[in-house]
Amino acid sequence: MMNCIAITNQKGGVAKTTTAVNLAGGLQRLGKSVLLVDSDPQANATSHLGIDRKRLKKTLDNLYYESDLDISEVLISRNGFTGLDVLPAGEPLAYAEQKLSGVPVKETLLSERLAQVEEDYDYIIIDCPPNLGFLTMNAFVAATDMLVVIKPEYFALEGLVHISRKANMIKERINPDLNLSGYLLANYDGRKNQHKAIRKAVTEKFPEKVFQTIIRTNARLSNATSQGQTIFEYDPKSHGATDYMNLSKEVEERYGRR
Repeated sequence: MMNCIAITNQKGGVAKTTTAVNLAGGLQRLGKSVLLVDSDPQANATSHLGIDRKRLKKTLDNLYYESDLDISEVLISRNGFTGLDVLPAGEPLAYAEQKLSGVPVKETLLSERLAQVEEDYDYIIIDCPPNLGFLTMNAFVAATDMLVVIKPEYFALEGLVHISRKANMIKERINPDLNLSGYLLANYDGRKNQHKAIRKAVTEKFPEKVFQTIIRTNARLSNATSQGQTIFEYDPKSHGATDYMNLSKEVEERYGRR
């Protein structure tokens, strides 16, 4: 069974895109075939992998608007990275909901497109925008699982409640296969009492959903982004690479044996 994981949080700056890109890279290194879908109009996941957005002729938004466009015309395979393909984003994606205002049941469009290639991949990873709007709803309808990235700050639990409600609504009305299956703490500094307190609170409230892996604060992760590389390419011996490889193994342990 193919696993489609939506990486989400309604706030920005929580390492959501960093997680999407490096989880995809980690799973690829474990020998899995992975499709990374950049569903954020900012296209940060696309840039993170060294893809020049200005040179792209087709991006994810074209799949929403052009029903006769084959998804293979949009997919990008990175040179030297067998097993990791990218469905890139572009700025026009921000106007998707407006342009599709007259389309019925438009929340299923991404799911219908990904169904064309789901047998080609072990995992599809969707990087969602930092909100719970149209593009995120499409990702939730397409996904089998939601992975929520949490920055250890106050109000984090409040955000999780909101996301949980949205997930339950999608599960009840459109996608019964959707599981809100994992909370991941990122940007974590174990020296800070606040971070330790948030970790304790989240773990106590959601004991079966919190990943054992924690993504520690690590400057090498930001450096990898600026170089258009995964952390495994940029610095495979860094704490960031260790943490994301542990996450990849934990994801495979949770989802890979269905």
